[in-house]
Amino acid sequence: MVEGLADAHQRPLKDAEACLGPLLENAPYLLSLAERHAEWFAETLQGDADKALQQALETVSAAGKSAESDQELSPILRTAKGRVALLAAVAETGGIWTTRRATQVLSDLADACLTAALDLLMRLAHQQGKLVLEQDEADAAHSGLVIFALGKHGGRELNYSSDIDVVAFYDPDLPVLAEPDEATKFYSRLVQKLVGLMDDRRDGGYVFRTDLRLRPDPSSTPVAISVDAALTYYESRGQNWERAAWIKARPCAGDMRVGEDFLKQLAPYVWRKHLDFATIADIQAMKRQINVSKKVGDIRVEGHNVKLGRGGIREIEFFAQTQQLIAGGRDPDLRVRPTTEALAALAEADWIAKDTASDLTETYWYLRAVENRLQMRRDEQTHTMPDNAEEVAVIARMMGDEGRDAFEAKYRDALERVARYYAELFTEGESLGGVEGNLVFTGSDDDPETLDTLSSLGFADPAAASAAVRKWHYGSYAATRSSAARGHLTELTPALLETIGKAGNADEALARFDNFLSRLPSGVQLFALLRNHAQLRTLLVAFMSSAPRMAEAVIHRAHVMDGLIDPAFADDITRREVLVEKIDTFLGEGRSYEETIDRARIIGQEQRFMIAAGLLSGTIDAKIAAEQYTTLAETLVHWLFSAVRREFETRYGTIAGSKVGLLAFGKMASREMTITSDLDFILLYDAPLDAESDGEKALSTGQYFTRLTQRLVAALNAPTAEGVLYEVDMRLRPSGNSGPLATSLSGFKAYHRENAWTWEHLALSRARVIQADADFGQVMDEAINSVLSEPRDHAKAIDDVISMRERLAKERPPKHGFDLKLLDGGLIDIEFIAQSAQLVAGKIIDRPQAPVPEVLRRLEETELLEEGGRLAQIHALYSNILQVMSAALTDPRADASWGRAFKDLLAQLTNHPSFERLEAELNDAQREVSDIAHRWYAKARDI
Repeated sequence: MVEGLADAHQRPLKDAEACLGPLLENAPYLLSLAERHAEWFAETLQGDADKALQQALETVSAAGKSAESDQELSPILRTAKGRVALLAAVAETGGIWTTRRATQVLSDLADACLTAALDLLMRLAHQQGKLVLEQDEADAAHSGLVIFALGKHGGRELNYSSDIDVVAFYDPDLPVLAEPDEATKFYSRLVQKLVGLMDDRRDGGYVFRTDLRLRPDPSSTPVAISVDAALTYYESRGQNWERAAWIKARPCAGDMRVGEDFLKQLAPYVWRKHLDFATIADIQAMKRQINVSKKVGDIRVEGHNVKLGRGGIREIEFFAQTQQLIAGGRDPDLRVRPTTEALAALAEADWIAKDTASDLTETYWYLRAVENRLQMRRDEQTHTMPDNAEEVAVIARMMGDEGRDAFEAKYRDALERVARYYAELFTEGESLGGVEGNLVFTGSDDDPETLDTLSSLGFADPAAASAAVRKWHYGSYAATRSSAARGHLTELTPALLETIGKAGNADEALARFDNFLSRLPSGVQLFALLRNHAQLRTLLVAFMSSAPRMAEAVIHRAHVMDGLIDPAFADDITRREVLVEKIDTFLGEGRSYEETIDRARIIGQEQRFMIAAGLLSGTIDAKIAAEQYTTLAETLVHWLFSAVRREFETRYGTIAGSKVGLLAFGKMASREMTITSDLDFILLYDAPLDAESDGEKALSTGQYFTRLTQRLVAALNAPTAEGVLYEVDMRLRPSGNSGPLATSLSGFKAYHRENAWTWEHLALSRARVIQADADFGQVMDEAINSVLSEPRDHAKAIDDVISMRERLAKERPPKHGFDLKLLDGGLIDIEFIAQSAQLVAGKIIDRPQAPVPEVLRRLEETELLEEGGRLAQIHALYSNILQVMSAALTDPRADASWGRAFKDLLAQLTNHPSFERLEAELNDAQREVSDIAHRWYAKARDI
């Protein structure tokens, strides 16, 4: 190799002979590259690998901008490929670059070559008069065409002799072509020429083998299609394997703005709004197809496929990509391209253990190093180990191992590690575990051994249980009609029956589950979810027996179960800032006003369900649940009000100098919402009364804010395909239902000063500003404080409160002994004590608009009511019970259907040994509250 070279070039090659000799002897392809580029190689050995790479990339880029023809550019690209391939092989095997760095280098070279070729082709098109661009804009960056890298190229982790998988889309709306109607033809020819420059074997070989078959429907579509056509395809016909392919996709050449915009629009297709456990079945099927087509067998060394074989690279990729697809719609931090970065993100989000991520990352790069050495020997696109010991020994030497035995031990250990993690994720179905016996539900007759097994699981009537399960498998219900659903259900049934058997009354629990199943519209996703998560099976069966509201939620929207398996579940339901961030992230991905409305309903329903599940499982207490329900409502109102205003202002404009705010009442104001709470609020505004809006359609001030309020109410309570978000109650606005929907600040102050009833001031005593422009929130608070601090006749105010309570008792009597809001001595009596205290002793209490428990404690601190602290305790007990009833029961005011399971749950969550003990304590508490109320009203008249 050194013959004919100048001495200055011979010396570095001879100095490196001891290191390079074994590599080049075992790799004919590398030897041929070293001979072809001997002088450059000699100079590079004396220099810096990164600098040599940079020079090669700069040469390619400059050639793309200056070459006059493809004949001029072609040898430059091929020379660069040969030199960088040699550099990457020597630097990786010599330990100068890691395998990861070598894969990035090859990916960056592919990007540079594609860009250079596209630069040349655009310049030639300009010379032919085919573009309307200025000459200095006739390049890849302004082409309107984007080249996406998929697969390993997309993740910047190309293997040594990899194809590059690319797709090409163009934006037909950009002013690029002289004949826009010919866009598909123009861009398709451009891409074909581009592939020829990269793929054709010419002097110097090829640059990169280029594969376009991952484009939408490759058998019937041109090689370049519009972004609109691509989006239509993926949204209507895209498959799970294509979603997996687009995880790593990135714009690698061409018009990057088109590429980034396309990825944003495609995100909802790739990253589903709901957890998608049916994806696991698809990925399993893909892997089985690969195993069959590639004749993948057991773990071995000789003849093993390092990419597709058992324990190989593809299993690590599937391990990461499947979990990204399942959870990436909920967690944007999982939307990363490189495989090892995906593993790190999954570990950070607690989807996998950190040790798992570390093991698989190390193993991934080990297997990639083996793969690279297989390919760099002869530049073959092979992933298969040699089928004889002598050739395996060559790979061992290239890996730096002392001998073949040492290499084989490492290689087998790596494969077994991957296969173990892969098997843990991709289980082939549930089994009975420790339960002995048969569970067979085929045919029309009961299998005797199956009946024995069902008896052992706790079923008193095993024949009825067997008949119910057979009915599922015969597709008698909508949820079990599809073959995919029945397939999941077949695998799920043993574990499900075991879970039901442990629920207490197995026969009743199965009957409830059967009723649940009969009303479930679709089963694929839910069955897949329950197969993969035992704790969800237990929780769902518990819902069947003690929390029918939760069961109903799953029937109508099975995706609400998603959040329960999210590793962030505990944070979501306990920490305000985490919940707000989750909502902000999810709604921030909405691409339109309508999608924001739908997304608000999706996350609203899901998070209400999650908070309720946290409450009923004992993960959070009633106080945290109330605060989180309120945080959820407030955050959604903020988002929807902002969206409504933007949409509204596009047509009606704004009113100069106006300010607007939302004032919450009731449980939203006091941060005590339940899962069933309405939103009680009013809209206040401050604006010139004789003004008009400056939009396309002008509105007077009153009309403007009334219509704005109507739009907000519709955004919150209008039924859409995703359901209703919240019912809205605006009866607390001045003059109630007979008054205008929006109220001016001046009108609000005048009404409350001159016309408001005592009950309206009671409500105002805990009102709270939840959203306002600039300093308008402070102005609203000052107005409320001004109203509440007005001198008043204390005796009359107390008489009004007592009269109001008596009228309420007649008009809305309690339905049963746990109707704790309306019972004599119930929640309303405690609230009336606190609210009336704000009216007659607000200055002494000095807690304007404070929640009820805080006011009660202040009553004791200020010696106005010595039992204030005790009332706060009873208030907490009542609130706890009402929270649980609201979360668990479809109709909390009807106790006829209360089963033993719910009563036991209620006692457990209120820390009572039995339901009967809870009842007794409530009776005592009600008498206590009633007595305190009478004493308070007698005293309050004279404060």
